[in-house]
Amino acid sequence: MIFIKILLLLAVLLISFAVYEIIGLFKKKAKTYYVQDDGNLYAFGDAVFNISADCYMFHDNSQPIANRYQGYSNVENGLAQILLRDDPSASDLTAAVHKEGWVDLAGNIYGTSGLRLGYITDEKGNPGIGGSGRWYELWLRKHSLVYSCPPLASEGGNSEVAQAKLLGKVVETGRLGKARPNVYTVTARAGGYLLLYKERQPKPASEDPMAEKMTWKDTALPATVLFTFIYGLFYLTGLGKMSFPALGEQIGFIAAMLLVYFVIWAILRQIKIEVLLEGKAFDDFLMLTNRNTGVGGLNNWIILTASASLLVSIFIYGSDFIPLQAAMLIGAWVNRKYVTREPWKLVDYEEEGNRLPDWTDDSDHEGGDGNEEEGEDGDDESIIEDTERNYVWELDSVYHHSKGELTLQFSTATIATLRSSNPFRITPNKGHMANVAELFDACKDNRKVHHVLRYIDNMAREDGLGELERMQFILDFVQMPNIAYEYDEKCDEIGNPRDYARFPDETLFDGRGDCDCKAVLAAVLFREAGYKTAYLVTPSHAAIAVAFKSQAASELVEMAGQSLITKDGHMYFFCETTGDGFKIGDLGDTTKESVEDILFLN
Repeated sequence: MIFIKILLLLAVLLISFAVYEIIGLFKKKAKTYYVQDDGNLYAFGDAVFNISADCYMFHDNSQPIANRYQGYSNVENGLAQILLRDDPSASDLTAAVHKEGWVDLAGNIYGTSGLRLGYITDEKGNPGIGGSGRWYELWLRKHSLVYSCPPLASEGGNSEVAQAKLLGKVVETGRLGKARPNVYTVTARAGGYLLLYKERQPKPASEDPMAEKMTWKDTALPATVLFTFIYGLFYLTGLGKMSFPALGEQIGFIAAMLLVYFVIWAILRQIKIEVLLEGKAFDDFLMLTNRNTGVGGLNNWIILTASASLLVSIFIYGSDFIPLQAAMLIGAWVNRKYVTREPWKLVDYEEEGNRLPDWTDDSDHEGGDGNEEEGEDGDDESIIEDTERNYVWELDSVYHHSKGELTLQFSTATIATLRSSNPFRITPNKGHMANVAELFDACKDNRKVHHVLRYIDNMAREDGLGELERMQFILDFVQMPNIAYEYDEKCDEIGNPRDYARFPDETLFDGRGDCDCKAVLAAVLFREAGYKTAYLVTPSHAAIAVAFKSQAASELVEMAGQSLITKDGHMYFFCETTGDGFKIGDLGDTTKESVEDILFLN
């Protein structure tokens, strides 16, 4: 009897929710979403038709209630005008508005300067303001994407090629069928609002970077996987059948098993938090489970089949498997709602932009040090390489075990000449960053660096390393014990100076250096490997930051919170070179706030 009442209650709740959702589909409005750095969509506002004002009003629902209203849109001179408040953070709803731009019927978005700043497409990539529907939503929702792009030179801007960037998404309701000709949809107005409001949106007063890492969403599906095995043990042994005698055997078993699932979920989340606090990587396991399950709409199939089997268990078979099916529903639903569905991208090493650069083969130039700007001739056969240095290092990765063993030949006479031309020796009072900039400019196309990179590239091919692991292999080469850490004042070979950054060849030859020497070597390695690189200094330290080649690399999904700086849409991740065991993104004792100066190399 109790079981039937619970079913009736659930049915009433389900029907009520379905009716509420269906009614919402007929409300004339459009929700707006921004794309975050991790690829997820963040719902922030909407555009809703206001009958009394006879126009569409814009809201930023991430702001306090008093200042959610952010402007409105009307049609003037055949264009959908976007008018936004002068002060988006003000609480006065009567605050003045100004024209921020407009949208045309083709879906192009313009600023007040008259330059095209972006455009709107449907989910299939077709430009326009109509949007596209989905069959399982009965085409009652219209989905559109909003892109930003720099104005073309032909349009009065300074861009030769429009480099479109996905900015967000608009979901419209309340419209049945296709958009009428020469009539602006809610999508058009919401899309213009989304783009033109992006840079004006007030930032939160404070952010806790650890709060996002402590959420429950990324452990729901792994908890379901673990629960599947534990549930089998409970079911086969009969444990849990009488956990709650007052509810009866069946209801008690269901309640007990669901409680076990939530306990597993809580324990897994706590493990994740503890591991993160210790600076260890646990996100890789979560990412593999969550992302693989979300690819190709697999979440939808899990939800569909789990729902069907749940109904069979309730009305036909019995209640034995209700907890397992409910756990699957919860895990798949949370994964579908909160975890990115961006698929893994399998690329060939020869694909442009994903492999290390093709360097000129230096097999005929073993005598060169790669610094022709310093006056050496790389083809001079009189240069005798009389010294060799051996390097042994291992890749710091949980997925692959790669060990590098490399030998380089050096000419002691060439190294001596190189030392004499070092900017820190010639102009010691010029300033650290000025000398470093001159040093970086003088050591382009360094042959020894290219030799190291070619070796790492070959190892990456043989061992099947991904982009993040290739970057880590380069960083590991510079860390201890391969390149030892030593203060300049204790290095007789460079004259024990107070401030001195070596050329890469000097560091490779000496096999040691302090933070700026090792940072310069690492920066040149990453720059010559084709990665965007920055050299940075704090009051007592020097290091580098490196960006992935692709702004949408799959690894960025889990690493976004570790980004040190952002420039031109690329996230730069801190690279510690002095010690050993530091991974891409590990800050060590450095903080983002302590960075005093940054030099971008490319």
